[in-house]
Amino acid sequence: MLVIETRATQMDDLLNEMAKEVQLDEARYKRMISSYEAVSTWIESDEKFFKPFKYKIYPHGSVRIFTTVKPIGKDEFDLDMVLHFMISTILHSPERIYSELKRRLNEHKTYRGMLEPKSRVLRLNYSGDFHMDLMPGVQDNRLDENKIRVPDRTLGMWVSSNPRGYADWFMKKANMVKLSLLEKSFSNEKIQADNFNNKKPLQRAVQLIKRYRDIYFEKDDQYKTRSIILTTIAGQFYGGEDSIFETVDNIISKIQLQSSFPERLKVFNPVNPEEDFTDKWDKEPQYYEEFKKFVVHLHNEWQKLKKENGVIEESRIFKGLFGDKLFTDVQLRRTAGISTQRKSGDLVISRDTGIISKTRDSNYDKIRKNTFFGE
Repeated sequence: MLVIETRATQMDDLLNEMAKEVQLDEARYKRMISSYEAVSTWIESDEKFFKPFKYKIYPHGSVRIFTTVKPIGKDEFDLDMVLHFMISTILHSPERIYSELKRRLNEHKTYRGMLEPKSRVLRLNYSGDFHMDLMPGVQDNRLDENKIRVPDRTLGMWVSSNPRGYADWFMKKANMVKLSLLEKSFSNEKIQADNFNNKKPLQRAVQLIKRYRDIYFEKDDQYKTRSIILTTIAGQFYGGEDSIFETVDNIISKIQLQSSFPERLKVFNPVNPEEDFTDKWDKEPQYYEEFKKFVVHLHNEWQKLKKENGVIEESRIFKGLFGDKLFTDVQLRRTAGISTQRKSGDLVISRDTGIISKTRDSNYDKIRKNTFFGE
């Protein structure tokens, strides 16, 4: 936490710290890399099926675009992986590809007990840490190396997908802004420039919206909105704002406007227009109805944060959006940081706004050290 000079930057600093608190930590990320490299080695050494083929294994989803959010009440993250074959789909059926991967994982004495087959993926459960979803896919054509077809056991056929292209699209959108408001504010401070602690406003906004989604649907998640839908909408509606607060505000305002039209909002894969992420909303309209309620609530609460509410009311709003414990933990750390700098005598307070800062000019008074008995 860094002490900064305006309400806007202090608000962004708070949002940034809350997003950092729920994201995948670097130590666990390294464990994930180690685990998927081990799985990759095991698959590559298979003499019965996999060894002759050329393929790549790479992450996709929130891990790839750095928008992970820890599930409420759990300590596990999702690690989505693609087993990407550079061969034509006509050589093998979807069932054959899926079955061979399942067979190979079952041959490993450790993976056998961790394996959980799903419709399109094979899941390895690293209990209490993360679970790895392996999705086998075959390159669709030579012209687009990112586009693949993956087996869907429920449908019994290949379905089109492009997880790597999707990640490229999202990161291009996130990088529309070169320097965020926080980066500009902290230009003279030492900050960590890494993928875990220095994310773009769009990445932070997605993390916060997903966290709010989890809070909103915590008691009844039957019609919970999928992360891929929220991430895609956020990317499509992002306007290049440099502030986390303004990014969320812009996205949810546009979503609310679009969802108020008579015709339902449709969310297509931006790199594969054939894929409608919201097709389930036609089959089960209640998903869309709950999505609209969720958006209206977030929008209304966010508008309240634009006002000068006072500390108590603002805290209540943040706790309702992102969880009591999350907000409290972050605020305790922020308070501890201010206390440390206060003891050093580095802080000043604005006579006009009450904003705590390191700025030193005629409108600021130095904050005295808070020592024992006030001495």
